[in-house]
Amino acid sequence: MDNFPSNHQDIAAFFAHHHELCALATVFFSLLVTLIVMPRVIAISKAKNLIAQTNNRTSHKGIVPTLGGVGVFTGLLLTVNIAALVFASYGQLIDLVVFNILVLLLLLIGVSDDLMPLAPRKKMAFLFAIACIFAVATNIQIISFSGLFGIQNIPNYIGLPFSVFVMVLIINAYNLIDGIDGLAGVLGAVISAVLAVTFYVSGHFFYALISLSLVGSLSAFLVYNFSHQRKIFLGDTGSMVVGFVLAFQIVLFLSLGAKSQADVFKNAPIFVMALLSYPLLDTLRVFMVRIRKGKNPFLADRNHIHHHLIDLGLSHKYATLAIGCYTIIMTALAYATHDLSINVTFAFMLPTSMLLLGLPFCIKRTKNKYIFGLPTF
Repeated sequence: MDNFPSNHQDIAAFFAHHHELCALATVFFSLLVTLIVMPRVIAISKAKNLIAQTNNRTSHKGIVPTLGGVGVFTGLLLTVNIAALVFASYGQLIDLVVFNILVLLLLLIGVSDDLMPLAPRKKMAFLFAIACIFAVATNIQIISFSGLFGIQNIPNYIGLPFSVFVMVLIINAYNLIDGIDGLAGVLGAVISAVLAVTFYVSGHFFYALISLSLVGSLSAFLVYNFSHQRKIFLGDTGSMVVGFVLAFQIVLFLSLGAKSQADVFKNAPIFVMALLSYPLLDTLRVFMVRIRKGKNPFLADRNHIHHHLIDLGLSHKYATLAIGCYTIIMTALAYATHDLSINVTFAFMLPTSMLLLGLPFCIKRTKNKYIFGLPTF
């Protein structure tokens, strides 16, 4: 206790030299804030009848509030801004102002969409506008493909629109996987935890704290999402906010990787594809199936991989666990092969991920029997 700091400057210096303690404190604080806020969000949602409606696509029963994103938003932003007081540089503080404003706008759009669903085109226009503002205002953009397909550095007039496209793609893909209990929360936490490690070991500690803040708030959300008595969903409010934060981390990782020789940034695009392989490939597959059937690709249905796992008899928890383990395995494979040529790694990783994600479609369930055969998509 004699070594503990006694004034504000000493406290700042103490935390600046005890990163592991700060990392744990960040996760704990965001988790605690979200745990405290969420019951109030649930109570207000039920009082105002802000609940998820059951239909032929849903797999829940009873009254379930849909504004879980409000609790995640509160725990995340409060923690990030407190951490910024100690660890953010001047440039990071300016970017954080932009980040705060855009996340707040997404929260408002998400709440509006949960209350009165927005037309897909209108929602897409909002997402493109916010992603464009972020890329221009912060100058955090994808500026290199790291040799993938023979492409190295790319000019700004290509990097800017491509960064905007990637952010909107990630936000939408994340929104589409929010179909069973725990999946969006677990995948978001896994992706953020992996990125927190990469930011930490590469010397970008404040960015690691942003990732850990999301890990803590999503972990608290999962406590309620898996609950039977006090269940709550992320809703569009949460999927937009969390999707944007994930997209920010991904674009930031690729931007830093283009400027660094650190080992964790080798084959950065492949590493990102591995992290996001489930939402991206599931979204691509669903869109192709819908278009083939002559349906609107943005029209929701129960044709996602996680829905197929549920139909095979897995509970929500086990389906979520399987997809979470798949993401960890693919990320570990990407890191294990990062010393290979980026195009060789891509040629190995893509068919591997498609094979693993196609396995559930090789299984058919008839009553209590399981039949293995060729995949039917």
